[in-house]
Amino acid sequence: MKVLLIIFFGGGAGSVTRYLLINYFNKVIPSTVPYGTMLINLFGALIIGIIYYLITTKLLLNEQLKIFLTIGFLGGFTTFSTFNLDFFKLIESGNLSLAIIYAIATFIGTITLFYMGYSFAKLIS
Repeated sequence: MKVLLIIFFGGGAGSVTRYLLINYFNKVIPSTVPYGTMLINLFGALIIGIIYYLITTKLLLNEQLKIFLTIGFLGGFTTFSTFNLDFFKLIESGNLSLAIIYAIATFIGTITLFYMGYSFAKLIS
């Protein structure tokens, strides 16, 4: 039961953070491209790369903190369900080329930033 509460609170914190940041980014960068969702997923990939390095090298040993950050916070923070909805809306509005660019940028960007986060954590440890 304790693990479920850790995930619940982490997921809630991640979801609220995502909501606030997406709204902020969409106001700062008004566009038909959903930059807010893409930036959240990119940043989340960078953070999970850092955390994964810390976990695999035993620098992050607290199991509850690992669960809170990865399954909870980052699970709620990053969102491919919102990505899918944004992608669909771009296609539905006739912006097929923007939809494809958005998907490629998100996919390549999240993989690249995961690796950068992992490498950065490895470099500074």
